[in-house]
Amino acid sequence: MAEVSGRAARIQSTTVLRILRPEGLPVDERGDEQLMLDHGDGSEEAFAELLRRHQAGILNYIYRMVNNRHIAEELTQDVFMALVKNAHRYEPRAKFTTYLYTIASNIVSKEWLRRKRRPLLLSLYAGWGRGKGDDSFDPLEHVGDIKADVLGTFKRGEISEAVNDALNELPDHQREAFVLRRFRDLPYDEIAEIVGSPVGTVKSRVVRAERALRPLLERFREYL
Repeated sequence: MAEVSGRAARIQSTTVLRILRPEGLPVDERGDEQLMLDHGDGSEEAFAELLRRHQAGILNYIYRMVNNRHIAEELTQDVFMALVKNAHRYEPRAKFTTYLYTIASNIVSKEWLRRKRRPLLLSLYAGWGRGKGDDSFDPLEHVGDIKADVLGTFKRGEISEAVNDALNELPDHQREAFVLRRFRDLPYDEIAEIVGSPVGTVKSRVVRAERALRPLLERFREYL
């Protein structure tokens, strides 16, 4: 738990970013940090725009971590409820995505702790959240349009299940670093802030994850 609380403390200790408040700028043209400040001032429209921009990314990230759609949806709600709860205290001390994914990472870490306390129940429950309804969680969302067209005629569901099963074989922190880097496309320094580890450690985790995943996904190599 000390690691979890330490991540939030690191965000609070960095220098406040200077945000110039634009006058009359449409909500969809404002930066994330500005939207969060506006939300802190009571703007529901600003929060709705943040939700539109980031809900899918957070949901996919959490799904990779817990491998259960229903739990991922519940935890995603927790992330955005935390934004609402802490909006009046928000200061742009880091990029908004760093702030947001740190909240998500903390919530995922708490879920991991709960699973360690009741592993049998969760292993049984995990199967309930998988099936055809999970196709919206596309493990190939970062692939370019040309390959995506090819994959449109391929067994996309089979690939999705194989990727999620392979990710589940990784140690928790390797999986997190890999997903944030390869699926969410966050830079290493930002991931380091989110998970509370040095940049070198994050890079090492990603490399180890790639090595472990390669033989598990060999038959899908040309598509991944």
